[in-house]
Amino acid sequence: MSLNKVLVAIGIFVLLVGAVFFFTYNGLVSAEEGVDAQWYQVENQYQRRADLIPNLVDTVKGYAAHEEQVFTEVTRYRSQWSAAATQEEKMAAAEGMDSAISRLLVVVESYPQLKANENFLALQAQLEGTENRIAVERMRYNEKVRDYNTQLKRIPSSFVAGMLGSEPKAYFEAEKGAQNVPKVNFNQPGATSTPSTTTSPTIANASVKLYGVKTDVEVGENIVLKLSAVNLITKPVMTAQIILSPPSGMSVTSSDFVVSGAGQYSTTYKLEPGSAKDIEIMIQTVQTGDFIVEGRVIYYFGTDLSTQEDHRLNLPVKVRSKKPIT
Repeated sequence: MSLNKVLVAIGIFVLLVGAVFFFTYNGLVSAEEGVDAQWYQVENQYQRRADLIPNLVDTVKGYAAHEEQVFTEVTRYRSQWSAAATQEEKMAAAEGMDSAISRLLVVVESYPQLKANENFLALQAQLEGTENRIAVERMRYNEKVRDYNTQLKRIPSSFVAGMLGSEPKAYFEAEKGAQNVPKVNFNQPGATSTPSTTTSPTIANASVKLYGVKTDVEVGENIVLKLSAVNLITKPVMTAQIILSPPSGMSVTSSDFVVSGAGQYSTTYKLEPGSAKDIEIMIQTVQTGDFIVEGRVIYYFGTDLSTQEDHRLNLPVKVRSKKPIT
């Protein structure tokens, strides 16, 4: 073989190696940028929650001023979040804030007057919507991290990553208990939730909550319920069916619901993987008294009915006479 041919062969080999390095390097950069971009989405939602905390704490303090330890803990983790300089520090502060807010909401359960406070209800609704967005964005972030970390282990990416000193990204670990089977409940004093004998699904990381927002009203006002649903799995679609039986003479006025039987109203929602939904449900009142709103929530994944959860619920409501105008 002549020297020219050897040189040509070496040149072709160098070009091939360079091309492989070039495309592999660009792929790693794109994957890392995807992780960073998704982290900013997670960060934005956590910041949104952090912005809600001062008003939430001040509102709860007005009814439970002696719960100072809980308030201090929530405020401390919020300060840690604001002061965090690295992604790892922000993750640690965010997880601490998760636990602290959960304990704060446990305190709220002991104060029925607080739970009826309109300012608190508005803050609670914003917080729940934000929590759903956080859960969705965290799931998407972990998917980007998985793709990036997998790429680091593949050949030839592993060689290029080694040369560049690229390290695997950390997953945003779920809170303890996130692997448990989701439950459906009315988050309201006196409400009960009775699961049927349907086998619990094995698919986790989803939740459906139906609860009272405004359940002590004057006649003519609307009783307000809220449905919060989130589907954090990567597949398949989650189907959630809601059936409500309001007290005799009353009706569900929300446009999503249709009459499905004697005194029954129903609707069905489909949640794509990684999506969430918050829906307010209005029940028109026409008479005074203490009543029970009966409900049923059924949800399952894809077409596999073996994953079905079926819960029957009862929510006490009170309809008062209108106060005389003075």
